Amino acid sequence: MNRTTRQIGKNGVLRLLDEIESEGCAFIAYVSSDSLAERDYAHLLPEADEEREAMNEALAEVGASDTGAAVFVGAERTLVIQPPLPLSADMRASGAGVEPMRRLLSSEPTIGVILLRLGRYAVGVLRGERLLATKTDSRYMKNRHRAGGQSQRRFQRSRERLIRELYDKTCEMARATFGPYQDDMDYLLLGGERHTLNGFAKRCPFVREGRARRLDRLLAVDTPNQKALEGVAFEVWKSRVTFVER
Repeated sequence: MNRTTRQIGKNGVLRLLDEIESEGCAFIAYVSSDSLAERDYAHLLPEADEEREAMNEALAEVGASDTGAAVFVGAERTLVIQPPLPLSADMRASGAGVEPMRRLLSSEPTIGVILLRLGRYAVGVLRGERLLATKTDSRYMKNRHRAGGQSQRRFQRSRERLIRELYDKTCEMARATFGPYQDDMDYLLLGGERHTLNGFAKRCPFVREGRARRLDRLLAVDTPNQKALEGVAFEVWKSRVTFVER
């Protein structure tokens, strides 16, 4: 069994769905994030032994996903698509039941985006793939200090204060930028370096307690700025696709 996993943009996934529809599938199942996390999808497995084994093997390769997974079992390969947004329910189908995935990819939820690295942040609101609002800024951040002793400790305290100020400013700007869309906001995605984002999420109650569901996936971003926001929809709508050849 050979496995290949790739991050694929929305248009690439739609082309894959066209191929599946054209070629047909022996079996299709949509597994919600809860069922996947609890490994509670026996009710979705196909009856045929070969197809059942193929689906079990493919889902074991995938592991957990807070957006669930769509499994397409074909004659020679199994495709697992972890979509950019959560699947709403478990479902099984035969033939070429790709419409639930197409509907998800053509939906237009309101999505908040916070991109953050030490020294810069960018905040945006998407509706579908359209950018509705943005805010970017930078904050002075001291580079790492190599001296020891009291000088090192003073430097570290100063740096920690600057990081807290960056977190607080980013949180404030996110609240202000998201404000007009808050009642309609469905999801929140963060982008940047994981350690920095973990510290920010602990510091910013708005991220922890907001209405929008925060997804685990981190968006790839080098420099949080307006250019990054203008291209962020492509990152937001990527799916993780695993090809399992038999």
